[in-house]
Amino acid sequence: MSIKTIKFTAHYYYLIFLLLFINACSKPTPEYTIESKVNPYKIAPLTALLEIKSVEPCIATVKVLGDTPIEQSFDLISDSLSIPVIGLYPGTINNVVVRLKYEDKEIIDTIKIQTFDLPNFFPNIKIDKLDRTKMESGMHACDIHFANHGKFKSIPMIFDDQGKVRWYLDLSFANMMVSPFQRLKDGTILMVDRFNIYEFNMLGKPLKQTTIDSNYGMHHDVVELPNGDLLICVGKRDAYINLDGEEVLSDSDFIIHFDRKKSKIVKEWDLAKHLDVRRNDLDFLMKGNWLHMNGLSFNPKDSTIIVSGKNQGLVKISWNDDLKWVLSRKKNWTKAGRNNDGKSIIPFLLTAKDSYGKTYSNDIQQGDKSAPDFDFPCGQHAPEILPNGNILVFDNGARRNIKEEINYSRAVEYQINEDQKTVTQIWQYGKERGGEFFSLIVSDVDYLPQTKNILVTSGDIMTEDDYSAKIVEVDYKTGKEVFEATLFYKSLNGDKSNAWGQLDKLYRSERIELKY
Repeated sequence: MSIKTIKFTAHYYYLIFLLLFINACSKPTPEYTIESKVNPYKIAPLTALLEIKSVEPCIATVKVLGDTPIEQSFDLISDSLSIPVIGLYPGTINNVVVRLKYEDKEIIDTIKIQTFDLPNFFPNIKIDKLDRTKMESGMHACDIHFANHGKFKSIPMIFDDQGKVRWYLDLSFANMMVSPFQRLKDGTILMVDRFNIYEFNMLGKPLKQTTIDSNYGMHHDVVELPNGDLLICVGKRDAYINLDGEEVLSDSDFIIHFDRKKSKIVKEWDLAKHLDVRRNDLDFLMKGNWLHMNGLSFNPKDSTIIVSGKNQGLVKISWNDDLKWVLSRKKNWTKAGRNNDGKSIIPFLLTAKDSYGKTYSNDIQQGDKSAPDFDFPCGQHAPEILPNGNILVFDNGARRNIKEEINYSRAVEYQINEDQKTVTQIWQYGKERGGEFFSLIVSDVDYLPQTKNILVTSGDIMTEDDYSAKIVEVDYKTGKEVFEATLFYKSLNGDKSNAWGQLDKLYRSERIELKY
């Protein structure tokens, strides 16, 4: 045998030995199974639950593929995992990548999940402007309510930058409006109807349902306190006001502090104690609707509450129930109290001043006229306390200057000097857009902490051409839009009149991370 042949044979056997050694040392791929269940709790159709069984413990990551992929990792190590999938596309076969990580290896699999089409009454969503480099992160959450033949069908939803709905929660089982949609600090979704507090997770799993004291009815706003308790706008049974000798049942004029752990009301505030119940410049629904409280904001720095009364203005009260100030046009205020026999409100009314400290003329203070750089809020919603202590609010503009023909809505920032009882307008957006941005009712405004942009929601826009809502993200410094979406309503299950439950409504919107 030649030397060359001996070398080849040795090389050949060495390769065989190396392959056998590698094969002997390598472990077989762990066996596993993945089963998916779409809409596991029957009210969140664009979610799924994966049941993963494996012969060895592992952790899982899931990723929904698409133009806006959604990926989430979970830290639990087990050979039996229940993994939520959030953000499926509707009406399609979704490709979902599942990554299983073991101690010394990783397995990647792709499963397919079929979803149903969206309900046909959902709005058509048009993305008018998008600059992701200047926008707050997250998707677009809508506290939306659909006409339902005189009632509302509440189905909060989240859509992506392409205008595709990626999550929704069908709350039509309540057979009434359930609102406002919000995620608490612990990730719980919380909303209320008139008598029940609902808590869910993002898969739609019911976590808790609490029925409150039947002497109260909740509406419009719920605010989470730093300790996890709730501040809630309510009406109270058998609460009357005296209107020129007539006893009238009132509504929407109490706040309650609700202890979530003990599931009970521990404190209440009566707004009629501080305000003039006979003042009816904006009350166009019923006599007892003198305040129409629609928004709250809590300031943890001094434990005070900012109240939005749609028919009166913005009010600040202390935790100990003292009136601090009233931001409203100065016209037609007298005494506080359900019998109009309390203290005078006039000393608590804020005086409007410009940025140079000059007091505006009396017709502006009275609200009969607007200055180019100042307006009092009219029919406002959604007050928010900014990091600098100023107040941000959506100024709907209902009967501005007590005239029907002056129609514009806006987000506006006010700086208030509580000691001197003065107010200065610092910033606004929306007045320049006129009727195309005017919303007589509902609507929202939010400060976005990452970018310091302002998110503005005009939720009830009626023009000659269409009926819609707009969600706009505005660069605070430039006043330019970096995102805008229009939601074109269909109101398929209503007669399209202005009666209750006959038109679709977008009450509020939020920028939110779509995750479990």
